[in-house]
Amino acid sequence: MHLRTGRWLCVPLLLVAGQVPAQDLVECRRIDQEQLSAATTETLLFLRCRARRISYEAPRLKGVPQRVKDDLMFACLDQADAVEHQLRVRHGYTRESLAKARCDE
Repeated sequence: MHLRTGRWLCVPLLLVAGQVPAQDLVECRRIDQEQLSAATTETLLFLRCRARRISYEAPRLKGVPQRVKDDLMFACLDQADAVEHQLRVRHGYTRESLAKARCDE
């Protein structure tokens, strides 16, 4: 099952009794310039919250090499960082103003 949030395509990361099957991993791909241009503060919040959730869930993956877990976490963090940078450079936001939004989790 794929979810579409704004212009971002992601595969949900599922936990089943503390274990995550490798085939249910979320995939965080590099963001292209068109997606960066369309990014909003809501997009940034979504990506930050997803990266945070994944950082908690990735260590519990079973049957997945540590390198894959690390790559997953850093790829998702990189997405959020890229959008934050774009919002600061192109739209004049400050780190402080962007840091005010919090995850509901």
